[in-house]
Amino acid sequence: MPNPLFSTYTQGENRVTSTIIAVLEHVNNQLTEDILEALIDESDLGLVSFDNQVTGVESIPDAAIRSSTALWFETKTSRDAVDRGQLENHLKALDDDSSELQRLIVLTPDGRIPEEIVEIEDERIVWVNFDTLVDTVETVLDRDVGTAEMSMSVPTEREAFLLRELIRFIYDEDLVGGREDRVLVVAARKAWPEYQKHGLYFCQPNRSFKPVSYMAFYKDGEIKPTIPRVTDSIESIELTEETVRGHPDLSRSQREQLLNGVEQLHAEGSERYGDTEKVIFLREGEELAHPITNDKTASDSDRTVAFVQGHRYVSFSKLQQNPEYTTELEEST
Repeated sequence: MPNPLFSTYTQGENRVTSTIIAVLEHVNNQLTEDILEALIDESDLGLVSFDNQVTGVESIPDAAIRSSTALWFETKTSRDAVDRGQLENHLKALDDDSSELQRLIVLTPDGRIPEEIVEIEDERIVWVNFDTLVDTVETVLDRDVGTAEMSMSVPTEREAFLLRELIRFIYDEDLVGGREDRVLVVAARKAWPEYQKHGLYFCQPNRSFKPVSYMAFYKDGEIKPTIPRVTDSIESIELTEETVRGHPDLSRSQREQLLNGVEQLHAEGSERYGDTEKVIFLREGEELAHPITNDKTASDSDRTVAFVQGHRYVSFSKLQQNPEYTTELEEST
């Protein structure tokens, strides 16, 4: 029987591991192999069995995927929580496994490889952090039928939904790092004038973003110099006065700010009025010395291409250096 998609475990590490394994089990095998091969830098994985809280071994990993390949998972949801003795016990237990390829995947929120893993010096250990997992899944989600190579599997609508929900789950569990130095840059044909009027950002409900401290707006071929701080968000709300007044999840200040914005949308006859949207609350943050001009060109020509098409991330510390051109931000994306 497949694992339930939404984990019934209450303990943090078990809940996170179970949810990841369930999503991988509910998408097609080729997508799962693509994701895992990218994570562990291997090829030709043959995956059959998905197990949570493995039994029948002396040292119990959080999960395992087994066939001719044995991938054991040890998950940590806190930073600096890796236990060297626990990993050594897992490796000893793997010695009794007959699989041709053995890997112990240590999944943690740490920003760099834990010293405990370095000290063991066993090639079977692969350290992965949640940032890498999210980036790998997002790469798979970016595939489409027109651009994917013949060997690549393209997610169906259902599979894409499951993978996006996995990313959202990881964000909600606060398992990715870099929030303070991460800026969300959005394509802002409508968003920039809306922010100037209302101090808010509107987008489709439940849209997933990495945790960030700041937002920037890309319009007219440049990143605008105003970089507001992100204070909070609400995933889905109908933009009407009645809904805003009665919504239980809004603080008093948020309700006042959003109500003022909704009233202005109503008065303007905006198409957003009455729609259900995600709302990000913003306040005054940083002001750059000047806009950052887009000089990004296509790889096969000198034609300038948009620096942002939907959204992307840049380094706040890079922005604070007041670069002239967007290519100066490329290293931090």
